Amino acid sequence: MVARDPEARYTGAIIAAMRLFYCVELPAEVRATLARGIRPLQIRIRGATWVAEDNLHLTLRFLGDVGEDFLPALRDLGAAVAGGIAPFDLPLERLGAFPHPGRARVVWAGPTADSAPFAILAQRIEEDVQALGFPPERKLALPHVTLARLRIPQDLAALVEGTALPALRARVSRITLMCSELRPHGPLYTPVERWPLRGRSRAV
Repeated sequence: MVARDPEARYTGAIIAAMRLFYCVELPAEVRATLARGIRPLQIRIRGATWVAEDNLHLTLRFLGDVGEDFLPALRDLGAAVAGGIAPFDLPLERLGAFPHPGRARVVWAGPTADSAPFAILAQRIEEDVQALGFPPERKLALPHVTLARLRIPQDLAALVEGTALPALRARVSRITLMCSELRPHGPLYTPVERWPLRGRSRAV
């Protein structure tokens, strides 16, 4: 954690607000493979809003509406965190659903096992975000790519457990501060700034 300007603290005041979140952008080939892999699901799952291929990503921390005057502190935070984390691979090998497959509201793709590097990355962002005055995140940061949102919960247990995804491995080599603009046909994502992960991998 780096030292912060005590005057640069989030207060919830909205001045020229931007809807922001930290995330990991997926390589184009990973997004395309995921999009092809879920086409059979799009036919079988009714009443779902599917995430556009270009918008598929891994959320690290949603910030909400933040005044533009707070951007310098968020940029400092992103650079500081990225400088201490080494690039790593994250498999996207199974389907899941929140809150659970038997009452699905969100369908996602993610790793079968926990990812320690992702957990460390998300935790460091969370700690620094809280140091800036943001309220603690209530949900545990689980690595997942949201594929669809359902207006009415559905029992998708059999479908989720019976659908095999193509073997995918995403290289996590940078983090992004993303701006989300809500539009009638879906959100428009615009990168505010990107930082390559520059930490050193531990010797095995």
